[in-house]
Amino acid sequence: MIETLLKALPSNFPLIINLSHQKGGVGKSTLAYNIADAFRNLGFKVRLLDMDAQNTSNGLNALRKRAFTDIEKVIDKRRLVEIINTSSTDGSEIFIIDSGGFDLALSRLAIMGADINLTPVGDRVTELLGVVQKYSQTLEEIETTTHSSVSSYVLLNRIHPFAKHFEHIEEMIENSPKMAMLKSVVRERAIYDKSFIDGRTVFEADDIEGQEVAMDEILSVCYELIEIYLEKG
Repeated sequence: MIETLLKALPSNFPLIINLSHQKGGVGKSTLAYNIADAFRNLGFKVRLLDMDAQNTSNGLNALRKRAFTDIEKVIDKRRLVEIINTSSTDGSEIFIIDSGGFDLALSRLAIMGADINLTPVGDRVTELLGVVQKYSQTLEEIETTTHSSVSSYVLLNRIHPFAKHFEHIEEMIENSPKMAMLKSVVRERAIYDKSFIDGRTVFEADDIEGQEVAMDEILSVCYELIEIYLEKG
C-alpha cells in the first residue's frame, strides 16, 4: 500500500502542505520541521517555507552543524505567490508551509494556495472548539472571496502517550463541514525537544530514546497526507 502511494505521487507533483493555527505553542513548527525531513528521508525534494512569526524553522536550522539548504523565510505575499506559481517548474516536489495565524493576510494566501491544509490541535475541548469555530469562519470567508472550495484537516498533536478515546473530538470535527480529522495521532514525546537542542529532527536523533515510535508517527502523517492528495486527484 505504502509503496503504491509513493510510486503514484511523482505524477502529481508538486504537493503543497500548509500548517496553520490561530495561536502559537501547539507544536505546528515542530511538525513542519519533522514532516519536511520525513519527506526528505522518503527521497523527495522538499522546500520548507517558514512564515511563522517566531521564525522557528530557520532558528532550528541555525543550530545545526550542517544546515538544511531547502528552508526559506517568507515574509511577504509577493514572494509566496512567486514560489507557488513556479512550484511546478523549479524541480521542487513537496512544499511544507509553516504559516502563522488565520487572520494574517499572508497565512490566508497560504491556505488558498495549498493542496492540503493541516491544523494541529490538542485533545482539550476548549482548544478544539476555538479552532473549529474560528477556522471554519476563516475558510468560509476565503471561499466567498475566491469562489473556490477550501478545507482543512485536523491532526491530534502533543497527545498524552496513553490517551486512547477521541470520540468527542471526532464528533466536533464531523459537525464542521469545512474540516476533517486525520487518523494519525502524534503524541507528546521528549525526543522532540531534546533533538531540537542542536537543530536535529527525530529522524536524526538515533541517540535519543523514543526515536522509532516518533518516526513512525510522523511517517504515518506523511502517508495519510499523500493518500488524501491522491484521492483528491
